[in-house]
Amino acid sequence: AVVSTQSTGTAHCICLKFSPDKEHFATGGADALINIWDASELSYLTSYSRLEWPVRTLSFNHDGRLLAAGSEDLVIDIAFVETGEKVATVSCNAFPFCVAWHPSQNLLAYVTDDKSKHNEKHSRDSDKTTGCVKLFGL
Repeated sequence: AVVSTQSTGTAHCICLKFSPDKEHFATGGADALINIWDASELSYLTSYSRLEWPVRTLSFNHDGRLLAAGSEDLVIDIAFVETGEKVATVSCNAFPFCVAWHPSQNLLAYVTDDKSKHNEKHSRDSDKTTGCVKLFGL
C-alpha cells in the first residue's frame, strides 16, 4: 500500500538512495537536481545542482555526511548533505554508471567506460571500450 506520495522535482526521478543511518534519502532526476529529504517526516529539506545532465547514480558516504552524484557529465559531484556545499569534483573520462562509497572510509569507487590499452594496439578494435572501476579518496 502507498503510504505517501511526494513530488521529487520538476522532472522524473531516476535514482534514490537512503543514508546509512536512514535519517535522509536523496533523489536525482532528469532535471539534474539532487534533492535531500528527511526520511522520517518524508519532507523535502534542500536541493542543489551543479550537474548539467540527468542524475543517474547517488551514494552516501559511511557517516551520511557526504553525497556523491554522477550523471552523463564527465564529473562526479561530492557535496555535504546538510548544505549542498561542494566538497570535491571528480573528473572522469566517460560518464559514471555507478558510484559507491566504502562502508567505513571516505573512499569512493565508480564505474565508467574506458579505452582498453590492450585494444588500442589493434586498429580494428581501437574504438572498443571496457568497463573500468576507479577509486577516489578524500
